[in-house]
Amino acid sequence: MILVDLGGVLFHPPVQCTLATADSSVTLGRIMSTSAWMDYEVGKLDDEQCFNKLAEQFGFKASDLKAMIHNLRETTAYDKETLFTFRTLKRTPGVEIVLVSNISAMDYQALRKTFDDEFWSTFDHIFTSSMLGVRKPSPRFYRHVLRALRVEPQNTFLIDDRQENVLSARSIGMRGTANLVGLPRRLTNLVGDPVERGLTFLRQQAGVFPSVTQEGVAVDENYAPLLILEALKDRSLVNLKCPPRLWNFFSGSPKYTTEVYPDDLDTTSLALTTLNYDSDLAHSILDEMLDYVDEDGFVQTYTDRSRPRVDAVIALNVLITFHTYGRGYELPQTLDWMHSILTHRAYIDGTRYYSTAEWFLYYLSRLLARSNDPLLHQRLKPLLRTRVTERVGVNGDAFCLGMRLLTCNFLEIENFQDRERLAEMQCEDGGWEPSCMYFFPSERKEIGNRGLTSAFAVAALRGGV
Repeated sequence: MILVDLGGVLFHPPVQCTLATADSSVTLGRIMSTSAWMDYEVGKLDDEQCFNKLAEQFGFKASDLKAMIHNLRETTAYDKETLFTFRTLKRTPGVEIVLVSNISAMDYQALRKTFDDEFWSTFDHIFTSSMLGVRKPSPRFYRHVLRALRVEPQNTFLIDDRQENVLSARSIGMRGTANLVGLPRRLTNLVGDPVERGLTFLRQQAGVFPSVTQEGVAVDENYAPLLILEALKDRSLVNLKCPPRLWNFFSGSPKYTTEVYPDDLDTTSLALTTLNYDSDLAHSILDEMLDYVDEDGFVQTYTDRSRPRVDAVIALNVLITFHTYGRGYELPQTLDWMHSILTHRAYIDGTRYYSTAEWFLYYLSRLLARSNDPLLHQRLKPLLRTRVTERVGVNGDAFCLGMRLLTCNFLEIENFQDRERLAEMQCEDGGWEPSCMYFFPSERKEIGNRGLTSAFAVAALRGGV
């Protein structure tokens, strides 16, 4: 049930219009905030009584106010674009649009004649202060509406330009907003199923989800498609060409790096845990990975010893793969490092290649999901729950929130706050905007992908891990 205010949302009273007084002038907005006008809106005063009382209070002529109001009644126009939003919303099965307004009986009757049937037919129900004898923001106004419609507060959403009206509605369990910016998108997200809309968006793209820099430059790569496949388990959503053995981050020409780019153990690890590999081939690849363990016992990023890079998220991803194939015991120093990073919150500002704390925490949940080692679960899971709980409600983009919610889902941590924020970020086409996934550190280029952000959002909102 969508409750919508009249003045300020569907039409805009000229509150800055002025009336001359004995000393200077007074605005219509000031007049409409008086107790006399409020009494007028609930039927305690008629036109003449209200105008005379206000003329005496401010020192203008009652006839001037009468002329102004009568002119507004005849010339006021509604906002056709905003009305179209609600008429479109009304086509959604089960959605009813209810008009709720502080307005006098005379003004309401005048608008009934001024506005056309297209306007009035939009509303399934109408409640005004003059009808009810009480005005917003009194909770009695909303309780009367709820009783009359036989609807529970949590199943209603109020759109009003005044924050005090929204606060009062929320105080009795309703939902609502006074933020009218981006209203079509917000309302579409409110009434639509975000998971179904997201899946429709992903399927319509037919597996074409380019990764792009913040300037819009496309980067052909394998990592995002592999993550999409892992999140949604739907091969039709991605285009992947499997190499004979090791994987390269780039699926096309390398960008923002050397012309010849080495295969990497990060993309290879993700492929080994996402795709169906022959066991002998998989274990031979793991054997090869062990050739790139450094003196600290950590697997390096690249199959190029001239690039001795170690990244905590990449090392964790390799550890996940070894545990997936029952060989986690071969990287004990890496596991100890992960525990230390988690203990001391060393992940808080991200890593060389991965921009947020959520990457590390999400990948730790992947490790727990793929390992059947009870000692590992005993060592990491309680602390991970504590660290993830600390992140609930922390600001983040859609991809960050998707990873956080997936981690919360796995750990059975309730996180309504971030779930609601993520759902509100959905675009009208059903997808989510690209968020920064990872960096090209030498050029400080941020890479995003709408498909990946949308896939993680869908998986998170439907409760998947």
